[in-house]
Amino acid sequence: MDGRATGVENRCRVWIVRYGEVTPAGWHDVPPGAVAIEPAEGRPMTASQAKRYVEAFNRAALGGAQKVWAVALPVRVRYDGDPQPGEPLRAAIGS
Repeated sequence: MDGRATGVENRCRVWIVRYGEVTPAGWHDVPPGAVAIEPAEGRPMTASQAKRYVEAFNRAALGGAQKVWAVALPVRVRYDGDPQPGEPLRAAIGS
């Protein structure tokens, strides 16, 4: 398969990261030395959804004791394995 993109609105994956001694100044900042912990959600979000998520998470995180932060990264959704029109299909699971 060619790994073509979906052509829909830009998507972002929000990651929860940990950071060191430098506290971010605002919700939109990416802390220096940020290290990924886990994705915030199981699926990608639109850019506007990711912005709202990051803003809410990071405003709450600024008041907390843990040094965790949310960062939105642009991603490309791919459908590897999706058939092309006219392509014969074969069962992939359970046969």
